[in-house]
Amino acid sequence: MSNGISLCMIVKDEEENLPRCLESVKDIVDEMIIVDTGSTDKTVEIAKSYDAKIYYFKWCNNFSAARNESLKYATKDWILIMDADDEFCKDDEEKFRNVVKNLDNNMVYFFETLCYFGVQASNNLTINLNPRLFKNNYGYCYEGAIHNQLTNNEHSIKGKNEPIKIYHYGYLDDSLISKNKSKRNITILEEEIKKNPQNKFNYFNLGNEYSSINNEEKALENYYKAYEEFDETTGFAPKLIERIVMSNYSLGNYNKALEFIGTGLKYYLQFTDLYYFKGLILAAQDKPTLAIRAFEKCIQIGETPSMLKSIYGTDGFRVSHELAQIYMKLKDYDTAYDYCVQTIRLKPDYLVPLYNIAHILKEKQTPLNEFKNIIENFFTDFPREYTIVADLFYMEGYYETALEYINKYEIETDVSDELKFFKVKCLIRSSKFHECIEYTKNISGNSLYYFQIMMYRVICFAIINEYESAFGTINRLKDRLLDYNKKVLEVYKQFLNFISGNETSILSEDENEIDYTSTIFEICEVLLINKEFDKLEKALNLLNLVSDKSVLLQLGKLYNKHGYIDMARKEIIRSIKLFDIIDKEALDILKINIE
Repeated sequence: MSNGISLCMIVKDEEENLPRCLESVKDIVDEMIIVDTGSTDKTVEIAKSYDAKIYYFKWCNNFSAARNESLKYATKDWILIMDADDEFCKDDEEKFRNVVKNLDNNMVYFFETLCYFGVQASNNLTINLNPRLFKNNYGYCYEGAIHNQLTNNEHSIKGKNEPIKIYHYGYLDDSLISKNKSKRNITILEEEIKKNPQNKFNYFNLGNEYSSINNEEKALENYYKAYEEFDETTGFAPKLIERIVMSNYSLGNYNKALEFIGTGLKYYLQFTDLYYFKGLILAAQDKPTLAIRAFEKCIQIGETPSMLKSIYGTDGFRVSHELAQIYMKLKDYDTAYDYCVQTIRLKPDYLVPLYNIAHILKEKQTPLNEFKNIIENFFTDFPREYTIVADLFYMEGYYETALEYINKYEIETDVSDELKFFKVKCLIRSSKFHECIEYTKNISGNSLYYFQIMMYRVICFAIINEYESAFGTINRLKDRLLDYNKKVLEVYKQFLNFISGNETSILSEDENEIDYTSTIFEICEVLLINKEFDKLEKALNLLNLVSDKSVLLQLGKLYNKHGYIDMARKEIIRSIKLFDIIDKEALDILKINIE
């Protein structure tokens, strides 16, 4: 006898997410029960288009009440719980069907919830185990106004973890901001704490909400309350330890973070995430040998026990990437290369290691044709991936090679405004000034990158001594500019004044004003790359028009970046003598020179 599945959901204003969710489960459930708590968008219409059964429930600031309402209408044998911003992993459908064939009434089935966080759905994931599948009409209900817990007061229930994945999009920045989730959740949790100040789980969740809006001090305040009379056997205990570590790490409280890592490992010997954070902290403290040992422990543990899974990849690609980073810094390029390749093997869509590989090939002075072949062998989808290859070469200063790949892409595919801007950057850095000027004639004034492209056009005119055209370009842009762009334009105007022998004027006397500085150094970098030393010497006078005391430090870093080591050292020493300004990167540059 087959087991029927009822999908039970609660929703409100989920028109953006709901189609993705229902599309992902339509082939594995037998009915869809959707309780709407007050949508004003097209949520209900979308649900009806999937033949869902719609019910209405007045929102009362209690997620469990709404969730329990949805359970009342389920008619099938088993209940699958999803949220509108969930997506069932298509690759796991067959696993799910196999689980359904052999269900145990006294078992709650936990699936892995992979939560995306940050700006976009990418490799930033946390992993939680959540109860997703359980027997209908068997005494189950939810408790807790928020972050509700599934309970059963009628039967003795066990949990079983299944390797089935559900992706969750509700913690991406756009979702948090648009729905003001954190503010809502904080309000509910604070009310719950007033009712029951002894409930440590509420403090833990309140800490999570503050952490999600980057208020780590407030997060720690609540995590520490949750930690009082710590019981390592509670379900959220490992995550609490980890969250305390993460918040302290974010705040730079490295010793405190290490203290809690030590505490956590006494209770949870296989907790890979703690070794991972230990490695990050030791690397930040410039203790590479100890950091390597911590990361190698992650690899030694292997697959993390399901109850301790939290940060995606700490037993795989993240660790090999961090090891590669350490060996890059140690200039052990062979070992770094091996870890980069291992990272790509573990996570083929993770592109960051390719930038390390490109840098290693450059440092090893690999012949260009061999360099190109090695990089191309990491890709399979041309012409789409030509743009990625172009960026790899651009970042290592192979601007003409980058341009080759952009041109290959252009032949077969429409070019976006962003790629046009990238091509302009390659053209000017390849000393193709006339070609750059010609290419920029066709850039639409509606392009998001129009202003930046016109500034490169100004530099091109300046380099070929067509000052009248350069000033003309600036004058056509003066009106209706954003405040920041007005500052950029003023820097370019003063740059032209210097190289054409005109009178100049002060840009800023505010030591805290840094907007002008970044523009000055962009101009200087283009001139340095093109070995336009006479014009560079004049452009450096722009630094006398601002009061930013970090300019000599930045100049030293610019020279170092492009291989002018002695000049870099000279400017950094001047920065120390004149302004008493130095940082770790600059110290490393001086160390290189001393050695």
